[in-house]
Amino acid sequence: MKILHTSDWHLGHEFYNYKRKDEFVHFFSQLRQIIVEHQPDAMLVSGDVYHSTVPDIATQTMYTEMMLTLHEACPEMEIVVTAGNHDSASRLEIDRSLWSRFHVRVVGGLSRSADGVCYDDHVFRIGDKGFVVAVPHVFKQNFPPAKVEGEDRQTAFFKSLMQYVTDHNAGGLPVVLMAHLAVDHSSERKVYAEVGDMVYEDVGVLADGYDYAALGHIHRPSQVPSASTRVRYCGSPLAITFNEEYEHSVSIVEVEHGQAPVVTPVPIVPLRGVRTVPDGAVSFAEALELLSELPDSDPSYIRVNVLADEGLPPDAVEQALRATENKACRFCLFQKSAVRKQRSTEETFDVTPTEFLEMSPVELARRYLEFRGDVDNVEELLDMMKETLDLMEMEESK
Repeated sequence: MKILHTSDWHLGHEFYNYKRKDEFVHFFSQLRQIIVEHQPDAMLVSGDVYHSTVPDIATQTMYTEMMLTLHEACPEMEIVVTAGNHDSASRLEIDRSLWSRFHVRVVGGLSRSADGVCYDDHVFRIGDKGFVVAVPHVFKQNFPPAKVEGEDRQTAFFKSLMQYVTDHNAGGLPVVLMAHLAVDHSSERKVYAEVGDMVYEDVGVLADGYDYAALGHIHRPSQVPSASTRVRYCGSPLAITFNEEYEHSVSIVEVEHGQAPVVTPVPIVPLRGVRTVPDGAVSFAEALELLSELPDSDPSYIRVNVLADEGLPPDAVEQALRATENKACRFCLFQKSAVRKQRSTEETFDVTPTEFLEMSPVELARRYLEFRGDVDNVEELLDMMKETLDLMEMEESK
């Protein structure tokens, strides 16, 4: 079975009050081309379709139009969409019956019955290719009570669900589990992306019985430690914060029962990237100069590192916007940092012979320290140097 694994679209997200509709349309155009080229059996969207539980009408309209376009690109492809922690389960499911006529299966929340969970509503057979097991984002306390006293609710749910699939998979077809949660290996915790405080579960909560776990929630494409390529985050298609300055992608995954899945990341080229400049902090004056020197055609969102110990003028943002008003970039903010920008090894400290003869030792030292740009307490050092020179002069005059 061939699947297209994607997640964390965050439709409707605004980057520092900049609208991003054109960026999302640009992403969907690439996604459509990927579908046309690879003709997957299923496309899995593992949560966080929207950035808000109450997306505006324009964003919902875009989602509807784009999903229909993706369906038309490969009419036989099944599309399975699950809710993430940013989504409203009920809002996502409201048109579920209508969407099913276009091979789109939507799972917003757990499907319950009087005697437990309706596992049928979470398991989709993809023709004669395999099974997709769809689990939306669910807080641990909202899973149904475990039948075995003392057993973890979440673990018990996944175990029962995967056993249900195993019981119905007489033909030994590939099984893909999709979920929206953060997992790692209990002895090898790692941070996959800078997404704030996040509760990580041991990968064992997913139980067993799947050939590939298509996860969402982590924005950096990554494999779960010690799980080979079997448990994986495809990552978000667009950067949501400045800390996500890395390549974003979707994944084409070929799955065979009992075999290691073959994963091929397909890069998504952003309409606008994110950039933080420079690598270290500079003064406000240097920051403005740096902004004015940015390439006119670079459409990136820009964050500028400025020295933490230097106060910004009240109109700092206005000055930055004026410095970039004729450029394609989008200035967002100044970030205060205590780490000074390091000088390039290619830069040299040039002083002409005439300047050398005319400058006092203190003036020469000041110019060198300013050139270095990585020495704190410059004025204190210069005062100490001046005091030392004055003492030497006094000693010589005795």
